[in-house]
Amino acid sequence: MNLFIDTTQKKCNLAIFNNKIIDYISILTNNNLTDLVIEEINKLLKKNKINIKNITSLYLTIGPGSFTGVRIGCIIAKAWFFFNNKIKIFTIDSLLLQLPWKDGISLLDARGEKYYLGIFKNNKKIEEFKIISSEEIKKINKNKICIDYKNINIFNNLLLHIKNFKIIKPSTLLPLYIKPPI
Repeated sequence: MNLFIDTTQKKCNLAIFNNKIIDYISILTNNNLTDLVIEEINKLLKKNKINIKNITSLYLTIGPGSFTGVRIGCIIAKAWFFFNNKIKIFTIDSLLLQLPWKDGISLLDARGEKYYLGIFKNNKKIEEFKIISSEEIKKINKNKICIDYKNINIFNNLLLHIKNFKIIKPSTLLPLYIKPPI
């Protein structure tokens, strides 16, 4: 069994899957993400009668997005690895996961009238991610553009992009205690 964890956006998205989605939860967080995630993972596992030991892989979004959300997802993955060092951890950036196509432009809210921008060709970023203003968005060709997961089913995209997730060593995840940027 695999567990998908996305805590980088306005919703907490969790899914249990193999070749298909078995069950999922998508909840608006309302600034209670820290309390919510573990509780919802436990509910999802219990509802589907899955023992924590049956999870063999974690699939994790690593931003850009909520700084706190990225840390929470990484902390959960590191803690899970601490209890089961055979678990595999896979990551993908949120901008790529949002796209339902191989080529396109992905924008995610960076707050303050700014957006994270990712441009992809064949599921590969063609330039480094950057932050642009909402005014600059008006200049972008609106063909194959996704903004803030609007009209996007993240769980369909999970399966669509499964081969684009990269296996990582848990040590490469954010440290458990990091200072936010100043």
